[in-house]
Amino acid sequence: MVCRFCENERRYQWWSGLLVLAVWLMACGEVSTELETERIVAGVDLNQLFAPPTALERQQVLDDWTARDVAAYDVQLVAQARIQLDSMPATLHLLHHTVAGQRHVGAVILPDSLQVPVPVLVWLHGGDEGVRLETDVWPLADSLNLSRFVLVVPAFRGEALAYQGLTFPAEGIRNPWDGDVDDALALLYAAWARFPIADTGRVVVLGIDRGATSALIMAIREERIRMAIGVAGLTDFFEDFMQQVIEEALQGTIRPIPGLSAFVERVLVPLRDGQLSMEAARLALLRRSPVYFAERLPAGQWHHGRNDPVVAVAQAMRLDLVRPNRMQVYLYDGEGRDLRAMPGSLERIRRLLQDVMP
Repeated sequence: MVCRFCENERRYQWWSGLLVLAVWLMACGEVSTELETERIVAGVDLNQLFAPPTALERQQVLDDWTARDVAAYDVQLVAQARIQLDSMPATLHLLHHTVAGQRHVGAVILPDSLQVPVPVLVWLHGGDEGVRLETDVWPLADSLNLSRFVLVVPAFRGEALAYQGLTFPAEGIRNPWDGDVDDALALLYAAWARFPIADTGRVVVLGIDRGATSALIMAIREERIRMAIGVAGLTDFFEDFMQQVIEEALQGTIRPIPGLSAFVERVLVPLRDGQLSMEAARLALLRRSPVYFAERLPAGQWHHGRNDPVVAVAQAMRLDLVRPNRMQVYLYDGEGRDLRAMPGSLERIRRLLQDVMP
């Protein structure tokens, strides 16, 4: 016959001992008072994936950027055209160049009125459909009075640059944000080498959504960039919003964030399938998270809608938190993701650009 009193007594003693041990361990700082909830999605440990980046990981990313060869080789002029930019005559140069063994394409626009070295503005396009000069660049170039600059407009790998019905494709597989910056840097260096009128000491980068993130990373990687301006982009792949986005992507739902689909194919699918290590995946996230290198950012502006339905405004707030005063963050009511839908944004950018003029 089982003695229920004895059995209960043993259970009480066991639980009492466990409680005493737990209290002692917490007193010694060995156990957190908060229990971490397991987060395994599609076989991926999200707690491990999104743990805060370490100083070692940050240094690994910096070392990787330093070691990359982003010089433009075999630069060739493939087309040239006369255009009007902000009612001023200018010349459009379409260049082919080789980056990491692949052929890429970009545009360099020189207003005819320029006589002495003048500032450079690198335009980093948004979306996933490449860059269309007539619809993507010209309207805002006029609005911002960019005829004072040498304009550098790269097409990213695996995409194309379109002008007057002609399409100039770039080789390679899409690599949003990380590879985009390699391509943009290569075209900038090609422009410096080919057009002496482009001032190497006064460079501005301006990016829209996907290009906004790349603009910050580009400014982090190239110290001669004096100003970075972004609109409605991502800043932190470890922040709660992006954690949710990535969790959904691992489950098969990909949000319409420019660049995300290619990032899923390049990083998340291999991670899920065991073809990419957790360590490599974390570095891939970190290379796309400029807030963790904010001390390297120059002055600039960030523009974001409070009710942005694509990229949460929390991403803008992360930038405001790590780089206050130096990087001015402007928030706008509504869901607009276009500067023309953000009242006062164009005037703010025009005033800021005066700081790099002679």
